[in-house]
This record gives sequence, structure tokens and C-alpha cells, in this order.
Amino acid sequence: MSLSRAFSLLLMTAVAPVLAGNTIDIADRDADALAAAIHQANQSTGETTIRLARGGLYFLATAADDARELGLPTITGKVVLHGNDAELRRYSNEDFALLAVAKGGQVHIDSLTMAEGSRGALVNHGDLWLDRVRVVDNVAKNVPAIIENYGRLRVISSEISFNQLAATQRDAGTVLNYGTLELARSSIESNWISRRYDSLIAASAVLNLGELKLVGVSIRENTANADQDNAALGAIVNAGNGAYEGSEVTLENNDPVDTVTAARLAN
Repeated sequence: MSLSRAFSLLLMTAVAPVLAGNTIDIADRDADALAAAIHQANQSTGETTIRLARGGLYFLATAADDARELGLPTITGKVVLHGNDAELRRYSNEDFALLAVAKGGQVHIDSLTMAEGSRGALVNHGDLWLDRVRVVDNVAKNVPAIIENYGRLRVISSEISFNQLAATQRDAGTVLNYGTLELARSSIESNWISRRYDSLIAASAVLNLGELKLVGVSIRENTANADQDNAALGAIVNAGNGAYEGSEVTLENNDPVDTVTAARLAN
């Protein structure tokens, strides 16, 4: 993080009162104000509502959390983020994900596009709800997923598409779940993953090692690329102690053909 941005965040959080809960409006293209609002929310004893400008554009030019390689500060408090159809995009030579939720954090995000993270897009250790959120055009460098879930993640009426994971060096998936993951009325489409070693698992949609529930989810045209061996590849791969249930799941044109696990989900 640049010294000027660090000073700006420090100043804004220093003058902001620690409240039991409040609403903060963020002007269009003011990513620093968004970071400062998250800092303030983390200090609050109650829920903070953050509202982005309608149709706004927020470029993340440098990491706000260098230690965790994140474009915005890790959320530790209670936050409702109304995107108002805005876009949050990394615009930087630095590599970082866009956002993380810490254990104990409670976050609801709606009507937002999250794009162009280079260490994936989201990491959740808390309780995260995505409603009408588009997670698109991200890449995963040296991380196992575009979305990593180790807590509780609910995804409603959202899209996870056009993301890439190249030459992964561990078991990986577009979405990696170790916690509780629920997706409803959403789509996972046109994602691409490749692995460095044929012994690794590569899931072009979801790699599940936790609890997975899918209702009315469309999984189409995702690719898990292999140089030689198609073993341990698929759109949905249920591994380890993973447990799942699903209904009205559409699986179409995924490459390689959907695994037995994925086919059972659709039934």
C-alpha cells in the first residue's frame, strides 16, 4: 500500500466515530473511501450499511491489506454492502484478491460485479451472503480457487463465470468449499482450470470437501483441461468428507464429461 493511501485511510478512520451502526454512502470511483468505510465498520459494535454509487466503478489500484494480498481490508464486523449495480475491479500490476471475510464476520453483498482479481476474488471464513452478485473475469495465481469458502456462504441469483485457474499446484476448483455452501437460482458458466500434475483434483465449477447444497443451479460450458489424464477432473467434484444434496441442477457441455458425482447431483 502506498504511504499516501495508508495516511488517507488512517485519517479517515481516526476522525470517524465508532458507532453502534450507521450508513455510509461512497462516491463513484472512490475506492479509498470504500476501504475506509470497511475499517470503520470493523470498529463498530453494530451493523454498518455501505452504499455504492448506482452503476459506479471502483478500481483497486493497490492492496489495502498487503499481508493477506487483498484489495480491500478484511471484513471482521457486520456489514451490508449495497452495490447498486456498481463494479469493483482490480486495476493494478500488483497481485491480490478483492475481498475477504474473517471468522466472526457477517456480510451481505448485493447487486455488485467483482472482477479482475488475480489471487482469486473472494475468501470467506465467516458468514457471507451474495445476492445478485457477478464474480467474473478473475484469475487465480498461486491460490486454489476464485472463491474460497471455509465458513458459511450463501449465493442467491448470482453468476460465477469467465474465470481462469492455470497450472494449479494443489487440488483446486473455481469454487472451493471446506465449509457450508448453498447456491440457489445461480449459474457457474464458462470457467477454465488446468493443473500442473495429473495427480491433482481440478473442478471447473465446485470442488467440495464440506457441505454443499445446490438448488436451481445452471452449470454449463466449464472446462477442466488435462494434458494426458482425465482422472480427478470434472465440473463438480465431491472429495474427502464432502457431503451434498441438489435439485434442479442443470449440467450441460462441461469438458470433460461430468463426473459420476456431478451426474448424481442432477438427479
